[in-house]
Amino acid sequence: MTEIQDKPDTSDRTEARLAVAVHVEAELLRLGLQAMLPGLATVERAEQFTHPAALERALADNGFHVLILSSANSAAGSPSRLRHTQPGLRTLVLLDPADAESDAALARLPADGYLLREELTAAALDRALRQLAADEMPMPLRLGRQLLSHAGESAHVLPARTVRLTAREHEVLAHLVAGLSNKQIARHLRISEHGVKRLVSSVLLKLGVANRTAAVVAAIKLGLID
Repeated sequence: MTEIQDKPDTSDRTEARLAVAVHVEAELLRLGLQAMLPGLATVERAEQFTHPAALERALADNGFHVLILSSANSAAGSPSRLRHTQPGLRTLVLLDPADAESDAALARLPADGYLLREELTAAALDRALRQLAADEMPMPLRLGRQLLSHAGESAHVLPARTVRLTAREHEVLAHLVAGLSNKQIARHLRISEHGVKRLVSSVLLKLGVANRTAAVVAAIKLGLID
């Protein structure tokens, strides 16, 4: 385990700063993240972990907000499931080119956000972390189009499954399709962010998915949205 030095707070922004855990396999990728993360205004501290057991202990004890994984590490097993047991933990997966082109690979890599390794820059990483902090789902445009296109193509061959959403849940789903954050949805519906989180969780549970993009894809396949 190598600790990345904390970055001094020289920003005037009042937004929350994030504790970031990193678990990636490729050495060059680790070094790149080690160089980039301390320079991001949104990062309070970051630590790298090479062993899953050490990562699990740290996530349980140290209150991390974001877990960054490579697609190889995410597919390997337990780290990608930790977000289900750690409240508030967001998972960002750095996709290899081959995985980005494979629907089967993406199905094995549930996450709260994705970045393409070949497009990884400090600016892209900073933007993705800010989106995760705002309860949004960062995803490259071409990857989102690919997932939605394939979902639409396969919708007519899938067996129908009844999903009963309340009127409020339908409203929330529509806002998820539009890419709104929890704060924006709360403003539109004139309810609290806590209420929105509860509704989003209910929608994900009823659709049987783990994140917002998967919810949109599932809703297309099930004919809940156009």
